[in-house]
Amino acid sequence: MKLLNENTDVRLRVRWGAGILLFLVVGSFIYSKVLTPMSEGRAQTLLEKDFVPALLNGIAPVGYPIESGTSVALIEVKDIDLRRVVIEGTKAEELAKGPGHLVGSAIPGQPGTSAILGRSSTFGSAFDRIDELKSGQEIVITTAQGEHTYEVVDSTVRSADDSAAFVGERNMLLLITGVGGSSSDKRLVVRALLTSPVFPAGAPAVDVQTTIAELGLEGSSHSPMQLAIWLFLLMFLLTSLAPISQRIGTRVTWLLAVPLVLVVATQVWHNASLMYPGIG
Repeated sequence: MKLLNENTDVRLRVRWGAGILLFLVVGSFIYSKVLTPMSEGRAQTLLEKDFVPALLNGIAPVGYPIESGTSVALIEVKDIDLRRVVIEGTKAEELAKGPGHLVGSAIPGQPGTSAILGRSSTFGSAFDRIDELKSGQEIVITTAQGEHTYEVVDSTVRSADDSAAFVGERNMLLLITGVGGSSSDKRLVVRALLTSPVFPAGAPAVDVQTTIAELGLEGSSHSPMQLAIWLFLLMFLLTSLAPISQRIGTRVTWLLAVPLVLVVATQVWHNASLMYPGIG
């Protein structure tokens, strides 16, 4: 009898563990495909609400230093229904809010090469259709200096570690994203040439050291630790359900626990999604 009870207990634990694993895996997929676009959409709504008045008043930044996460431009491509606020910085956390301007590259509309990175498969997939851009099509970017027009020259697929992806000719705009999802080692580069007047450059970036994370090749450096913390909290919460239900009842326990479990699980999925390369 004792052995039978022990075997039953082991089977219950295995089923419980398998159920938790299935919940996390399926939930992660749903979060990536459904909730990350909603998260990016909300971030873009808030960014545009603050940035449009800054554009109208000419107070948006046009020279360094620019704090990471600050809105610097509005990019619009009618041919692929793209309209996004571009923020300064291209790390995974920043690209979760929309396209990011590579620190140290030229501000759009100014002399030099400007690089903008965006995601292709998660968090709104802002650049998922830039592969449809053809030579001669127009890209419009608005900064505090006005509206700047670029004409697409070409698009190429390059290795992720190909530094030439960030090299432009004259006054160019580079739109860069991942190819084939977050695990791909390829990137798509669309080059466009400035056809509107060149505006004076603001203060240049000083002592800029571009990291792999800023090139979109790594996930968030903070996410692994955050993921571990939230996973621990989730496991603690789930293992506490049985003894708590014995005291206050199963129905009450689940009514109280489900919202908490979903909140903690959402943090687990969020940090897990940020561990993938930023342009994925």
